Amino acid sequence: MFAPHLLIYEKTPRWGPELKRHFLGSGVVSRAVRSIAEIGRLLTTDRECLLVMDLQAGAGDCLRFVAQAQQAKLSVRTLLISSTQTRELEWVARELGADHFVEEKIGGSGLAHLCQLYLEQCRTAASSSDGRSVSAT
Repeated sequence: MFAPHLLIYEKTPRWGPELKRHFLGSGVVSRAVRSIAEIGRLLTTDRECLLVMDLQAGAGDCLRFVAQAQQAKLSVRTLLISSTQTRELEWVARELGADHFVEEKIGGSGLAHLCQLYLEQCRTAASSSDGRSVSAT
């Protein structure tokens, strides 16, 4: 049975508790992570995962990780949350391989809805040979 995985990388707990609350009892395995190294340890090439990254945790580190994950062909989709200070990085992030880019004003339920869309794609990808061919808009 496929258990969708959701990783939330942020400096201080904000989105993690909100997303955990939203997905409570849904079978989604969600985990807050506090370092890029921890993300690397948790990701594998054989399990689809959604990674939510708050750019306030370190925009440069986040963008480098997105590029490295793309090059390593890790089975991870990335959703980046920007602030007014980092919103100009959207196209750089997309060029590096980010799947989605939102501003922090989205709110918890809006972010949870986007995560749900991507997690559904992860479920689909788990039963197909090429999970990267599905995209959310």
